[in-house]
Amino acid sequence: MPGVTTRQAQADIDIIAARLREEKHRDRSFTISVVPLMEQVVGSTRSSILILLGAVALVLLIACANVANLLLSRAAGRQKEIAVRTALGAGKSRLVMQLLTESILLSVLGGAAGLIIASWSLYLVHAIHPGNIPRMDEIGMDFRVLAFTLAVSIITGIVFGLAPAYRASRVDLNAALKAGGRSSRGSGGLNVKRDKLRGALVIAELAVSLTLLAGAGLLIRSFVRLVSVPPGFNTDHVISMQVSVRGPKYTQEAQIAQFYQNLSERVRNLPGVTAQGFVSSLPLTTAVGWGPLEIEGYVPPANQPELQVDKREATPDYFHTMQIPLISGRAFSDSDTGKSGQVVLIDQKMAERFWPHGDAVGKRVRHNEHDTWKTIVGVVGVVKEYGLDTDTRMVVYFAHAQVTEMTMYLVARTTNDPVSVTDAIIEQVHAVEPDAPVYDVATMQQRFHDSMARQRFATAMLAAFACFALILAAVGVYGVMSFLVAQGTPDIAIRMALGAQRRSILSLVFQQGMSLALIGIAAGLLGALILTRVMAGLLFNVSATDPLTFAGVATLLTLVALAACYIPARRAMRVDPMVALRYE
Repeated sequence: MPGVTTRQAQADIDIIAARLREEKHRDRSFTISVVPLMEQVVGSTRSSILILLGAVALVLLIACANVANLLLSRAAGRQKEIAVRTALGAGKSRLVMQLLTESILLSVLGGAAGLIIASWSLYLVHAIHPGNIPRMDEIGMDFRVLAFTLAVSIITGIVFGLAPAYRASRVDLNAALKAGGRSSRGSGGLNVKRDKLRGALVIAELAVSLTLLAGAGLLIRSFVRLVSVPPGFNTDHVISMQVSVRGPKYTQEAQIAQFYQNLSERVRNLPGVTAQGFVSSLPLTTAVGWGPLEIEGYVPPANQPELQVDKREATPDYFHTMQIPLISGRAFSDSDTGKSGQVVLIDQKMAERFWPHGDAVGKRVRHNEHDTWKTIVGVVGVVKEYGLDTDTRMVVYFAHAQVTEMTMYLVARTTNDPVSVTDAIIEQVHAVEPDAPVYDVATMQQRFHDSMARQRFATAMLAAFACFALILAAVGVYGVMSFLVAQGTPDIAIRMALGAQRRSILSLVFQQGMSLALIGIAAGLLGALILTRVMAGLLFNVSATDPLTFAGVATLLTLVALAACYIPARRAMRVDPMVALRYE
């Protein structure tokens, strides 16, 4: 209701929960929580989206740092032009405005190009998105995106163009005009420490790139470990669908059980079907079924809530179809009917908790004090019910002929493509009951793939941003070293004329470039140690400070920096002293 706060709603719900506990004989563990709709819809995806948004911002910072470096290099080459304009009366503010205008124009053109690339990328994003990110299909280009892109372009153009513009406006008129056309060469030598701003930008690029690489590396390792988790069943060549029966013909449990028995016989005899079965809640779906359970002879401690387990109704062939292993005892059989003794199966997790010595078979359980005792006849393997990264509850399976459900999942294992028998199975359902709806049709392989879609999407997107960052960082190192080699050509020529070997020149360039790289990598490792802790909730069996991942990305970035320094170093090594000195 309008005007009702979450706290007020929770107070009313607590009263209702208390009444239900009294009427349904539940203990204090039965509660109902009020959750805002926004949190319910986006709560599980908020962290992933925010991390990806942060990755976008970091890539933008790296790109802007690269542009600032390029503008600094361009400003160094325009010293004579700026000096002439200053000598003719142009003020510093006018020069800064001119250079800022050029920077903003460059940024806006880059933003326009980015919009074009983004519009193309939307098709890829929609193709790989997991399907469970709220309102993902509504994402598209509109005036808000255009306005935001324009604003970001202008702001970045101003912020990252201001320093190059200000530096260019402070040109030394005497030095620039005396140097003539040689103003861009020989002014600094081959020493990156003489241009601290340019070096700082490269260090920042490398540090941010390593942070993104560390995040992507952690997600990749997490995803690899997630994929390696056994689900507890075999997903190959299995088709699944949900079937439901309603109406006056199915008011008795015997009628419902007979419908599923008739359908089982028909599906079992279809060509290409090797096994089939039914279960009330299928693994890796949204179906749930849980409740309290009493174990004969077990009394929960007074300070602990009643025992809650997942409850499933299954037909005898379900475990064989899904290839869920039988650990001990026996599975359900056709003789387990409503007229026979009540039996159940439990999973290994429950058996190890209450009967660690392997004597679970023969023990008895029941729903509650109003139910009849049911004998445990077998123990089956643990199944990942809600996802590979989710620790499931203990599971109890009831024989469907004894505890019937009107809605069940049908699973069928085939010898070839499971999709090929879908129509035939649906025909058999309607042959038994024309009005029975069939829905939620999918192969178990598809359900297995979809269960990891969110992790796959976050990993792929962050890895893509990390690759962009790596490329931009490599371009930044290459640009700075190329500029230093071009600027320090006279210095290199003098060294070589005085007898310096080409190998020493190569080593000198690498030393200058790698000094920046190593500082950036060290800063990036420190930043990654802090920022990757935010990703802890997205990781599976991987520490947010995993040393192997950090060492791997640091090594990768070091190799990329070496490669970026190699071309300028080779160019420096090939400088002809006579040509360079004659030019000066």
